[in-house]
Amino acid sequence: MREEPSVTHAARAAVSAHGSLRQLLSRVVAAFGGPTSLAAGGPDVVAARLDTLRGSLAAHFDEEERAGLFEQIEERAPEQASTCTRLRRQHQRFLQRLDLLRRATPVERRGPAWTREVRSLVDDITGHEACETDLLTRALDGGTAAVD
Repeated sequence: MREEPSVTHAARAAVSAHGSLRQLLSRVVAAFGGPTSLAAGGPDVVAARLDTLRGSLAAHFDEEERAGLFEQIEERAPEQASTCTRLRRQHQRFLQRLDLLRRATPVERRGPAWTREVRSLVDDITGHEACETDLLTRALDGGTAAVD
């Protein structure tokens, strides 16, 4: 029988994954381009980057769940149970929102609503990951910042 990874190892792995996710989220936003952007961009590039983000995000959430990270946090810091529950629920909601955005037609992608929804999702995921990092730091490392 395989031994469960230690909570500290799982926490550090999650924080490290947050750095990778931040990079993917930045690439999604960068694909919107701007007046001085020289890089390829536009809604179809954003959609392709959402596809890439989807796989990484699902793998990250799955790893946190398989490691029992939130359960371990709740054991060590029962006062964080409501935060853990909220963060776990957000995982599924984020993936559902992401899938909805990925199913948009090329015409729908060119509308302002799609752009707003993508940016909103990116902001929400960024906030979620920051909250998770803070939780991991406080509950597992005794207030010492985890290494990125």
